[in-house]
Amino acid sequence: MKILHTSDWHLGKRLMKLDRSEEHESFLHWLIEILKSESIDILLIAGDIFDVPNPPHQSLELFFRFLHRLSVETKTQTFIIAGNHDSGILLDAPKELLKTHRVKIWGKLAPDPTTHWETVTVKKETIEICAIPFFRSFELLPQGEGDTLEALKKYFHKEKTHPSILLFHHLAGIYEAAGSEQVVSLSGVDSLPVEMLKEFDYVALGHIHKPQKIAENAYYSGSPIPLRFSETAEKSVLILTVANGKVTHEKKIIPVMRPLHLVKANLENWKDKISALPASEKLTPMVEIQLSLPQPQLGISEEIREILSKKGMELLSFIPLYGNSENARKKRENLFELSAVELFSEFYATKYPDAPEVPEEIKSDFKNLLLKVKNAPHEA
Repeated sequence: MKILHTSDWHLGKRLMKLDRSEEHESFLHWLIEILKSESIDILLIAGDIFDVPNPPHQSLELFFRFLHRLSVETKTQTFIIAGNHDSGILLDAPKELLKTHRVKIWGKLAPDPTTHWETVTVKKETIEICAIPFFRSFELLPQGEGDTLEALKKYFHKEKTHPSILLFHHLAGIYEAAGSEQVVSLSGVDSLPVEMLKEFDYVALGHIHKPQKIAENAYYSGSPIPLRFSETAEKSVLILTVANGKVTHEKKIIPVMRPLHLVKANLENWKDKISALPASEKLTPMVEIQLSLPQPQLGISEEIREILSKKGMELLSFIPLYGNSENARKKRENLFELSAVELFSEFYATKYPDAPEVPEEIKSDFKNLLLKVKNAPHEA
């Protein structure tokens, strides 16, 4: 029996102005081909299918088109749980229909723990899956009293007769966040202790976007595409093999669908660093430039944009960095004693610590703006 673990697709996610639909579509096509080429029997999706509870039509279409291809082109059985970005009600709505296409969904936590277990037999191998979607404290403790971990243990516990897998969308163990997550704890428990996961042969986690191992049997598969420029770790899925009652696994690297380049540079080296960026035959690479400057430089972002365009790339984000704001000193300790113009001068000195005084034309414009605000008619 072969199983594939993935999570945190975040369909509908944007990066600034960039629509990620093409990348997600490329990933889902790649995933279908892997399911076929690796003869995957079970697909586990550990939550955050969508980026928002009410996803746009385009994202819904992408998801259901994928499920249709699963049904038609493969024999894979699919098990899905809702994440904290998903609407459990939305995912649950078509679940009866999807059962006929070998897809089972847990959108909300049910009062009966036994409904969260599923026994699957494929090729003479049998596994038991415990599927726990993202939940909030009132769902686990409806009376508002009790211990969160003790209540959760009731869902985890089952007399073991076959290898067991936990499909779970929550924080667990000591993890390293990617920075693009909405880290949500459950009822005061910052992260589930890994000791609670020991009875499972494998724990398929969702919620953290950086692929990583948090215990010998527990892994975050991570998001399939980088959701920020700062996410540089390779993206992957995990493929499990169940043979003779034993579970083993290996990592499968996801190809980069669209390169995201983060360039940190200064006035002396930015051209060399841009020149060194690798070409790509895939979707147009996006670039963020963090440029250290002594003071504002007119036209430099347009120059960078033009050079990148000639390389077949697009400047998506330009961040000028002016010195170390932590070393900027205030002229007076009590900011409340400063006039509006003095406060503006202090702000300018903090923003551009290596620049001279505020240019007279900027200071004049600021004073004119103050006059307009002061003389504006007051609304009742």
